Amino acid sequence: MLDVAVAAAGPLPVLRLALLDFEDRAGFQAEWHLSRDVPDLLGRYLDADDAVSVIPTKEVAAVQQNKRFKKYQGLDRAVRLGQFLEADVVITGAVEKLGMRRVTVGNPNLAGYKSYHSVVHLSQVQLIRVATGELVETFETLKDSTEKSYGLDLFGRPRQQDRVFRELFEVAFGSERFFELAFGQLVDVAFRDLSSQMITSLTERPPIDLSGEQAQVLAVEADEVYLGIGISDRVEYGDVLPLYDKEVRIALVRVHQLIGPHLCKAEVVEKFGVINTGLRIGQRLSRNAQADN
Repeated sequence: MLDVAVAAAGPLPVLRLALLDFEDRAGFQAEWHLSRDVPDLLGRYLDADDAVSVIPTKEVAAVQQNKRFKKYQGLDRAVRLGQFLEADVVITGAVEKLGMRRVTVGNPNLAGYKSYHSVVHLSQVQLIRVATGELVETFETLKDSTEKSYGLDLFGRPRQQDRVFRELFEVAFGSERFFELAFGQLVDVAFRDLSSQMITSLTERPPIDLSGEQAQVLAVEADEVYLGIGISDRVEYGDVLPLYDKEVRIALVRVHQLIGPHLCKAEVVEKFGVINTGLRIGQRLSRNAQADN
């Protein structure tokens, strides 16, 4: 049952994502700066989903240059940067390979044969939950393709494929023209697939186990409640849960402390009635929805 008060409450808070610079293991590719270009582009794909909000690139870049964070490394640095940016999740990763390579057989000034190999390989793309400092999931994507020229290249004459190959190193990474080229289309496929997996990981998790007799409001303290569900019941930090009196929704609460296997603490987000002990806990709400699943 969805009462009028909930329907008017508006969408649930979205997850704030901060994409830090990726490690560039691919090396020089035209005028591209892959350590920043890749997370920037991935952020554009992620930001298209209503469940998340990507923190602007300039804000992230400025914080990464802050001297106070220079002494931190790895996961610790990522979490501290995320805290400063007020992010819910920080994303890091590595660019293993990203570009196009031309292979020539024979003498190109007389008669030769060329093939073009494109590859997009990102590894160790990590989702790090800032509040707990825990790694949510790690992703990797590898897409490649080989395009062969037909016939021989006679007397060094450039083919259309040669012109496209040269143009690739002149266009801006992620620009409109970039995606019109074959390599840009491969990047599009890889980034769409990766961002979709990441959104699923962040927003669609196994349901909370609410079958236990203790799965109810155990205590109320001002604007906080103790709930009889915890880590063993698949509750996670940040989960938004409805509280019911029979079939009437009384409140929405957000988990902000995991205390034990069957115990957590939550803050009241919205209240539509009196919160008492014994209220029934509903299933977590999706980031996109205002009603129960």
